[in-house]
Amino acid sequence: MSESPFIIRRGSACCNCGACVRRCARGNFAARDGEVAIADGYVCTGCGDCVKWCPVRALSVRPAHPAAIRRLAR
Repeated sequence: MSESPFIIRRGSACCNCGACVRRCARGNFAARDGEVAIADGYVCTGCGDCVKWCPVRALSVRPAHPAAIRRLAR
């Protein structure tokens, strides 16, 4: 499994309901052996749908790093 540059997943809070798997249009999440995890974090666009639909708030948006914001602003 992977990490995402945009999303923080707290595995201990996850109820493995699969809402993020169903809602993510990019296929960022996968269910394997009854557990949900980030499958390929680098396909994530940071849209926030997974965060919005998570019933137990196991997902949150990762704060942007100031240096990355400056690079994007150029």
